[in-house]
Amino acid sequence: MENLQIAIEKARAIRQEQAALAQMPTAVASTVEQNWNALPELEIDPTTLIAKRVMTQKSNVHSSHYDMLRTRIRDQAKKNNWRRIAIVSAGPQVGKTTTLTNLAFSFGRLPYHKTMVFDFDLRRPSLQTLLNHHPTTQIDDVVEGRTPFEAHCCRVGENLAFSLNAQPVANSAELLQSDGMSDFLSGVQDIYEPELMLFDTPPLLAADDTRGFLSNIDAALLIVEAERTPIDQIDVVEQQLSELTNVLGVVLNKCNYPDPTSTANYEYY
Repeated sequence: MENLQIAIEKARAIRQEQAALAQMPTAVASTVEQNWNALPELEIDPTTLIAKRVMTQKSNVHSSHYDMLRTRIRDQAKKNNWRRIAIVSAGPQVGKTTTLTNLAFSFGRLPYHKTMVFDFDLRRPSLQTLLNHHPTTQIDDVVEGRTPFEAHCCRVGENLAFSLNAQPVANSAELLQSDGMSDFLSGVQDIYEPELMLFDTPPLLAADDTRGFLSNIDAALLIVEAERTPIDQIDVVEQQLSELTNVLGVVLNKCNYPDPTSTANYEYY
């Protein structure tokens, strides 16, 4: 009888442990949702976005190329367990930030896929201009503990959030390469559990900000401008990126010649 009682107690303990483990994902998910929903919501005027060539808030013929790029990024990220993607260019004015913003809203339409976007082009932050938002906090204050992240980051809808800066950040290279930045990103990932974190970074050949930051990310997507970014410059940047992180791919932006292999060129919608 004593042995039976011991067996019963053991079985009961195992059952209770299994029940607790089964409830843990729900509890964790609930906490993540609460953290996410606690972020202040940012209202954005769609006409403002369209005027600035951000066309992906809704699925349409203009969003199709970005949607295909989104799917390729998502597939590669899932395959390789990548969470952090830097959007990189060789030089300025190639459409890097506009491409990132279109990608962000394209990802924002994916259900159950949370995406956080960080304006880490800290010498010339411009993402807030595209969104027509005037942030009152800066990322350096967040990383260095003077401002809580939930007072800095803004949510757009259920699946998309932005970290924006109104002004250039002093000592940007040092901030991006600091241990505090690494700890900050790990903390955000643990608390908010975004499926993807996208980073707008400075042109790779303009300063050392991006080079120092790439150790914090999983892969980089290179944006080049058709007929303006020199081929040898693309080769140099690809080589440098491959030495520092995984190269997700190259996006040819501002191209006037459609890809004949892409069905997105046809009036499907």
